Amino acid sequence: MCVIRLPNEVRHILFFNGLLSLLFPLNCLICHSGLGSDNRKYLCPTCWGKIKLIEESVCSKCGRHSFLTVCSSCQGERYFFARARAAGVYEGVLRECIHFFKYRKKAYLAHPLGELLIDGMSSDEDLREADFLVPVPLDGRRFREREFNQAHLLAQVVSRDFKIPISSRNLRRVRSAPPQTQLSRKEREKNVKGLFEVRNREKYEGRKILLIDDVFTTGATVNECARVLKGAGAEEVSVLTVARGE
Repeated sequence: MCVIRLPNEVRHILFFNGLLSLLFPLNCLICHSGLGSDNRKYLCPTCWGKIKLIEESVCSKCGRHSFLTVCSSCQGERYFFARARAAGVYEGVLRECIHFFKYRKKAYLAHPLGELLIDGMSSDEDLREADFLVPVPLDGRRFREREFNQAHLLAQVVSRDFKIPISSRNLRRVRSAPPQTQLSRKEREKNVKGLFEVRNREKYEGRKILLIDDVFTTGATVNECARVLKGAGAEEVSVLTVARGE
């Protein structure tokens, strides 16, 4: 068998190019069209432009697109958070990106998705007044499967831009719970009851907390987090997510 030995310089170039293609994919994740070498969104401009942003006329409580101050879904609901805001609608391209991020271990998508969060914060001064960014804790089994907490990676992007410290270990899950995906609103609320606790209550006393997560669906998870944080003495809890289910 003939073995071809490449010069060290060539092997280094091939290794470097392979590393670059791993870190910076050469094709759009959605439509697979070619990307420029300076692309950091990992999507082509056409696919990125298909993301439906939530920019104005939103419910003051849940952040859903609404021409009412409080949307019909929130009327009569008891929320422990002051406000929830999301960058875009959980559909199409944005939904696919979040699925790549969470379920296919594309951790590098934290940067472009985090930029969407930053855009959302830039127009809301209340969110920027937070004392701590608190990522929603991930179940231990899911953390081992994914090897990262997507909410924590998103919080890191926001923290670098707004210089708000991250508090990632004080709010923690105390038990596992079944996935929320197929559950009704009431079932979700029951499913997350007693799921979280605060280790050091003094840390959050009188503080403003900004909870960070990837998707707001019914709000059951973040509302339970907010209930626990308020119970620990937090002055105010707000919620910021990449996407909002309609």
